[in-house]
Amino acid sequence: MTRTLRSLLCAASAAVSSLTAHAQDPQFSQFYANPIYHNPAFAGGSGAGRLIANYRMQWPALDARYRTAAFSFDTYDEDTRVGLGVQAISDWQSTVFQTTQLSGIGSWMLPIMQDNDREARVVFGLQASYIGSRFDPAGMTFADQYAVGGLVNVVSADPLAMGGALSKHSADFSGGILFEHDLGDDKAKYWAGLAVHHIYRSQLRGDWLGQRISGMAGLRIPFTGGRGLWNKGLVHQQNRDRSVSLTTHLRQQGNNLQLDTGFNLTYSPLMVGVWYRGIPIRRLDKTFQNDALIGIVGFQFDRFLVEYSYDITVSPLRFATGGAHELSIWYGLDSLFQFSSTKNRSARRQRRCQHF
Repeated sequence: MTRTLRSLLCAASAAVSSLTAHAQDPQFSQFYANPIYHNPAFAGGSGAGRLIANYRMQWPALDARYRTAAFSFDTYDEDTRVGLGVQAISDWQSTVFQTTQLSGIGSWMLPIMQDNDREARVVFGLQASYIGSRFDPAGMTFADQYAVGGLVNVVSADPLAMGGALSKHSADFSGGILFEHDLGDDKAKYWAGLAVHHIYRSQLRGDWLGQRISGMAGLRIPFTGGRGLWNKGLVHQQNRDRSVSLTTHLRQQGNNLQLDTGFNLTYSPLMVGVWYRGIPIRRLDKTFQNDALIGIVGFQFDRFLVEYSYDITVSPLRFATGGAHELSIWYGLDSLFQFSSTKNRSARRQRRCQHF
């Protein structure tokens, strides 16, 4: 069987399964670079207006590749402690299945402790969405089109092919909560959150999406001191970010349980990271659920961040898929990261831009 035929059959199976069972939401290896998609409580988390663009291409070696694009804007109001955001996401599974989601997001921050530069807060988030899905069998081939010699029938008599394109539209609501604890300037910061997506939509009979429940936590540890070691104080003078961030993201949707965990090492403007996705001790049909090892490189400046990652597939599909490419870009309407003259401006904010 040729690779093209295998790809088409994979696309057909995925599309049909999406109609008869619970589908899964798009995933991002750089989940921390698309924060409001994973938890609405992250809306306004930069403390300033922020534009984010994310693009992912999964399995580029196959004709049945997956592509996802996301665009979002969020901002924060100091007086009301309210964060607001909007997001648009489109996901294409080959040419057969497409999903579009448009969301409005709001968050509210509740300070629970402030002692000099030590702070703790709880943030609540809500999201309302429109979701539209379209299935088009025009790009598929079916079993009755093939014989020993290959493709013999241009048109299929399969009922799924004869039925034409199908569309579905629905409203959706999601919620999340986030706890942040900043131990002080040049000290560790940690956070933990919980989000539930498709609270309303998943209750609809025959819906294509199951409820997605996510837990997330992270720890950022800055490296301080050592002027003589770090270019005779040049690092200190430029207020470079030198830190390591450890982050974990666990999510379940239907029968699918997925873990992302890893670290990012930052010596601004350079950032590099290594991540793992899968459940190494969990078996499904006698196969361990190892998915991918992920390498990340990025650059962050005062108002700008760009990151690229590549997924190295470690599942049994590793020789066929070509992995996955992902690109994330942030642009801030004000300072996002603490550099020299912008440090005091950032420090006055109730919410500072999350470093992952």
